[in-house]
Amino acid sequence: MFDRMPPGKICKKAPAMDRRDSIEVLPDCVLEHILGFLPAPQAVQTCLLARCWRHLWKHTAGLHIACVSGNFEELKCVNRSHHFLDGLLYHRGGAPLETCEFTFSGLNDDDIRPNHWIHQLLMCQVRILKLRHIWCVNFELDDLPLSSRHLATLKLTGIVLKNSFCDFSNCPSLEHLEMATCYFWYTRKLSSKSLKRLSIINCDSSGEFRTLFYVPCLVSLRLDGHLYRAPVLESIPSLHEAFVRVVHENADGDCDDYSDYCEVEDCYSCHGVLDDNKCVLLEGLSEAENLTLISKSRTFAFERDLKQCPTFGKLKTLLLNESWCVAPNFTALTCILKHSPVLENLTRQLYSKGPKHKVEMIGRYHPVDGTAAISEHLKAIKIKCEVVDEKVNKVLKFLRLTYVSELETMLIISHVLNVLIVWECDMH
Repeated sequence: MFDRMPPGKICKKAPAMDRRDSIEVLPDCVLEHILGFLPAPQAVQTCLLARCWRHLWKHTAGLHIACVSGNFEELKCVNRSHHFLDGLLYHRGGAPLETCEFTFSGLNDDDIRPNHWIHQLLMCQVRILKLRHIWCVNFELDDLPLSSRHLATLKLTGIVLKNSFCDFSNCPSLEHLEMATCYFWYTRKLSSKSLKRLSIINCDSSGEFRTLFYVPCLVSLRLDGHLYRAPVLESIPSLHEAFVRVVHENADGDCDDYSDYCEVEDCYSCHGVLDDNKCVLLEGLSEAENLTLISKSRTFAFERDLKQCPTFGKLKTLLLNESWCVAPNFTALTCILKHSPVLENLTRQLYSKGPKHKVEMIGRYHPVDGTAAISEHLKAIKIKCEVVDEKVNKVLKFLRLTYVSELETMLIISHVLNVLIVWECDMH
């Protein structure tokens, strides 16, 4: 079958592999860290490689677990995954975890296993926990608070949150919380004294009350997407930056946004705000240094807050969209600028759906009539838009008549995807 070796050729043995070049010489702690990047079933299968690998999977620094069904036929496979996970956590015996990513679906609300698994993971002193539920039916966690001295980062997706679960007072090391497509239907209060970064994206709130956020040590806040009913923010003295995009507020249009008070019984927008003088969002954002406020036209939460607008004593950079610049009076824009005494940079994002705008104009601030109560520190007013049309021209006219002197020069620089217009105005 194989030809004989030609005459004169000497068969050479392959050199023996130096054991020092083998991965097996690495310390167990390094191998356990490497195994933590594998999906959990593959990490367990490494026990078959050699005797020295037999127990490493029990001490991996990370766990990547998926119990997911795409259709009914796959539920048996998912059930096997459930049994596998039960055995995996049992054999780990509480070995410490750095990170765990747990993706699941195909479970009923009365299935207690996910809640049991979560508390087992907390007993493993997990520092970074990611829970992701992917299914058309929402999954409700138990109405019990999490308790861990080690949990530092929590990321939740597709979870129905209950009141006690959002009490993080028993997680003193928790600093980073992310929630995406979660549901605050039963959550009256989210509280944490340790939280530094909070991100809530495309989450639904209750239609009966506003959720109160008590996060006094927060440094970074992002509220983005379908909030349905804006939460009430308590004071956040340490806040450095915040991005807030409110949509679907006052969807039924019951309330007169511009009245001093609402007379509509059980108003869709007002319900849940007991104090007529209570700010919903702006009071909690008033300590921010960098702030982005994007709202749907006539969003009631901001309209209400502007009637008792707080002072933004630290605010240096502010970005507002077109809802804050409504002709002819531009009341909202004027109000927030008057309450921002140290503002340095103002950006107006007008009728642009995203950051990839096509036109950008930069104007230097100068109070034309000397009466505008605007920050003396304001260096530039920037306009970003898709096209300079009639609506944008109204904004430019207002800014020119109120905050900038006559146009001195205009520089147009063409790029492949956008146009930059530097709008320089006389400062004298």
